[in-house]
Parts: sequence; C-alpha cells; structure tokens
Amino acid sequence: MNKTPISRKSFIRLAAMLGAGSAIASVLSACSGGGQGSSGSDDEQSTQASGGGGDTTTAQAAGPDVSSGQVIAQESEVPANSALAFIDTDLGQPGVLVHLSSGDFVAYSAVCTHRGCTVSYQPQTQQLACPCHGSVFDPTHDAAVVQGPAATPLAKIDTELQSGKVILT
Repeated sequence: MNKTPISRKSFIRLAAMLGAGSAIASVLSACSGGGQGSSGSDDEQSTQASGGGGDTTTAQAAGPDVSSGQVIAQESEVPANSALAFIDTDLGQPGVLVHLSSGDFVAYSAVCTHRGCTVSYQPQTQQLACPCHGSVFDPTHDAAVVQGPAATPLAKIDTELQSGKVILT
C-alpha cells in the first residue's frame, strides 16, 4: 500500500470541516430534541421515549406547529400525567403541553433557562427535566426550578380549554 503524506494545509482544512460538521450536527440534534427519544416524523406517535433521566411519556414525539389561537391538541389526545411537544410558531421555539394529574393543562417553553437544551416531561416524578445539565422544573407551580443549575423557571405559554380542544392564546 502506497502512503502519500498529507500537506499541513490539507490537514487543517480537513480538521476545520470535521469540526464544523460536528458543530452543525450538535445544533441540529439539540433543535430536534435528539437525545430525548425524538424518533422521526412529526406525525409519529410515541408513548415511551427515553431522555436524560428516565422514561418520558409524550403523546407525540414531535408535535404540531401552532400559533396564537390555534389548536395544540384535542383534550383526549393527551392523557393525564403525560405531555405533548409542539412548536410555538409565534416564538419560533419548542413548547411542551402538560396534562397534569389534577386534570389541568399547562404549557411552557421547552427551552431550558440554563443553556437552552430541550426539556421533557418525566411522568414518574411529574416534573420537566433537562437532559443536558440536570435542571428540573415543577409544572404544577409555574415551572419553578426544583433543581439547578437553572436559576429561572421556564416561560409560561398561555392556553385555554375550549370544547375539548387545548388552544394557544
């Protein structure tokens, strides 16, 4: 086998391309919820997906794009003690609709206030958890921080229940 040495200039270009490719892959993974059980198409149903700290029950792996006044979900689509991921097109960010054990619905930005990773609902603890650095939020108390490093709660997204439909307001 004939080995041809690579020039320093070619080596640096190759290293820069590999680094840029890795950075892009990391960003795309974070944006798509990678590492949290995101499994493909927007319409694919998922009842169990694994994330940073255990099983995450969600009604959909990747939810619908919605804006103010639009339906996020049918009430019957999201069982109690589960969550539905969606994209808030008004904010251009992922959101999470949580159907609390009490029967109430709450929605928050799914972007962790610590470093911007996507949080997921943990039905075992009934909390929202960040798989990147371990922050935990309580959806029953306005997404208050239960465990850091995050210092501020998740942003609330206003919703209301109308005729069996959860609507973004």
